[in-house]
Amino acid sequence: MPNPPDDWIRTALKVTGHFEDSSDPLGAVTGDFDGMGISLGVLQWNIGSNSLQAMVNAVGRETVVGLMPKFGPELWAACNSNVKQGLAICRGWQHGGLFVPDVHKELKAFTRSDAFVEQQIRRAQRVATEAYSAAQVYAAADPAYDAVTKALFAWFFDLFTQNGGLKGLGYGDVQQFIGPNGAALVDDVICNWLAARPKGSVGFRDSNANANLWRNSVAGGCLSLFVLSYLRSQLSRPEYRADVMNRKGTIAVQTGWVHSEKHALRELLEN
Repeated sequence: MPNPPDDWIRTALKVTGHFEDSSDPLGAVTGDFDGMGISLGVLQWNIGSNSLQAMVNAVGRETVVGLMPKFGPELWAACNSNVKQGLAICRGWQHGGLFVPDVHKELKAFTRSDAFVEQQIRRAQRVATEAYSAAQVYAAADPAYDAVTKALFAWFFDLFTQNGGLKGLGYGDVQQFIGPNGAALVDDVICNWLAARPKGSVGFRDSNANANLWRNSVAGGCLSLFVLSYLRSQLSRPEYRADVMNRKGTIAVQTGWVHSEKHALRELLEN
C-alpha cells in the first residue's frame, strides 16, 4: 500500500483531533472519565486498552523522566506493569475526575513533545495508509481530482478513524445522486436535510448552522466530496447522521460547524 507523507498525517491528526473539542489535539490529555485511566494524544491512546504502553516504552525511560521529572517514573511504572496496576497508578493522580495540577502539566509536556508526537504519527501510519489508498481509488474515479490532495486524504483519514470506511460507496453513487437532482441544486437538497435535523440528534445545532453556511456556496471542485459526505452519513446510525455530515462536509468544503465550533480548514489543508 502507498504511504502518505508524514506532514499529511500530522495535518489529518490535527483536523480529526480538533473535531474532538481539543484546542491542542496532538497534546490532548484526558483523565479517567471512561475507565481508561489516562488517555494521551489525538487518538486518545490509553492505559486501559493497553494502547498507550508501547508508545511510552518506545520513547524510552530517560526521555519520559526528562520531560516529567516528578511523575515520569510513575508513568514509566504504569506502562511497565499489568493493566490493573497501571490503572491504579494513573487513578492516583486524579481526584473527583480531575488531575492534580502538577501531573496535568507534566503529562501535557510529555504529550506535546517531539518524541511522543513522532509516536502518534507512527501509530497512525496503518490507518493513514488505508485512508490514503482509498483516497487514491476515489481520486482516480472522480474527474475533479488529478491526484490525491491533502484535503481528500484528511477526509478519508477522518472517515477511517471515526467511521470505519465507505461501506461500499464510490464515485458512481455520487454521480447517481447528482443526476436527478442536478449539480446546481444538489447542495440545496443536502442543506434542506441538514436544516430539518430534529432536536436531540447529535449535532443538530451545527447542522442548522451548516445549512445556512453551505447553501448555494459549495464550489464545483468540492461538490462530489460534499455529496459523498452526505451519502456516507446516511449509512451511519440515525442519531449520528447529522454529526457525521457535519464533520465530513466541513472537510469537503473546508469550513463548517462541528461540535459547536466553526472550523476554518482551508489554510491547513492547502499548505
